[in-house]
Amino acid sequence: MNRTQFLIISVAIVATLGSCQSSDKATVALDQPQVQEISILKLDSLNGALVDPILLDVRSDYEWDQGHLQGASFISYDWDDRVNWLKNLPSTRPILVYCEAGGRSGVITEELRVIGHPYIIDLVGGMEQWNENQLPVSFEDPVPLPSE
Repeated sequence: MNRTQFLIISVAIVATLGSCQSSDKATVALDQPQVQEISILKLDSLNGALVDPILLDVRSDYEWDQGHLQGASFISYDWDDRVNWLKNLPSTRPILVYCEAGGRSGVITEELRVIGHPYIIDLVGGMEQWNENQLPVSFEDPVPLPSE
C-alpha cells in the first residue's frame, strides 16, 4: 500500500465511522507522516478496512499480563530500547497503537512519526475504554513483531 492509497483509505475510514470526537478526524498532509487518532472502540472497523495492520500494545509488562487485545504485538513503553524496536517495524504496514488510557500511545505515535513511519493510528481510550465496554481480552502470547 502506498501513501496515497493509505490516505484515501484513512479518509474513507473516518468518513465511514461517522461523527466521532474531534480527535477522531484525520488530517491529510502529503508532506509528512500520517498520524490519526481514532477511538479504540472502532478497532473492528479499522481491521476490516486496513490491509495487514500491526496492532501494537505499548503498556507495561504487568499491564500486558492482565489482558490485552487479541492479535496484538508488544513493545513496552518502559523498555529502554523501545525506539530500536519501533525502527524495525515495516513502513509498508499501518500501525495501530494502544496503551491503558491514551497517554503512552500518544508518545509512541509521535516517536513513530519522527522515525518516519507513514501509517500510524493512535487508538485513543486504550484498554481502559475497552474494558469499560466489557469487550473481550486475550491472555495469549504477543504476535511476533514483524520487521522490514
